[in-house]
Amino acid sequence: MVTPAATTDIYYPETDGMPLPDGEYQLDYFIEIIAILKRFFRNRFDVWVNGNTFLYYVEGDFQSFVSPDCYVAFGVDRDLILSNNNYRVWDMGKAPDFILEIGSPSTWRQDLGPKRDLYARIGVLEYWKFDPSGGDHYGEPLVGETLVDGEYRQLDMVRGADGGVSGYSPVLNLELRWLEGRLRFYDPVGRRWLENLDEAEARAQSAEAVARTERSAREFAEARNAELEAELRRLRGQ
Repeated sequence: MVTPAATTDIYYPETDGMPLPDGEYQLDYFIEIIAILKRFFRNRFDVWVNGNTFLYYVEGDFQSFVSPDCYVAFGVDRDLILSNNNYRVWDMGKAPDFILEIGSPSTWRQDLGPKRDLYARIGVLEYWKFDPSGGDHYGEPLVGETLVDGEYRQLDMVRGADGGVSGYSPVLNLELRWLEGRLRFYDPVGRRWLENLDEAEARAQSAEAVARTERSAREFAEARNAELEAELRRLRGQ
């Protein structure tokens, strides 16, 4: 067993300097998913959402790492993660609770085999695979699995009449839904679909436009009332 004293001077790199695998294929999905979940959990200071960063799982071994496309960890010290600039399982006392991989031509074999086995071994409670292509890489558009006695068992997945595939994540308390190549998240508590950055910005702009229209109408009404009151005073000789 490696003692803390022996690992004090070990350097755990923050990155290997390599770009995101199949970056042109994965990047837009990666950015959207991370941003949606970060925004949803932004007020939970014990929750960490990230992806495409190093997750170290063996203390003292800087070569034992994995880089999930997206992961969520509950009940962790965000400041410690930020100070390390990577996720160290031994510091957090646990692996992330949720991991999602995005299927691509060069990564799907690792996602279906070695990564899946590793995530089960280190105790990731839920493992999800999202295939933008609809199944070319994973065989299915969306698959969620839960860890039971050290092994993954598939969660219930529902295929809708529109071709969409949905499943509920007990860990996130969100429904994940694949439709026409996009992954969306539904909040059953708030009864709403979580917005991506473009949707949130469009809604904010729409709300601002409505507010401007209402403000203009109110100012016009106030000015018109002032004119009428002035005319009444004139007619009364006041």
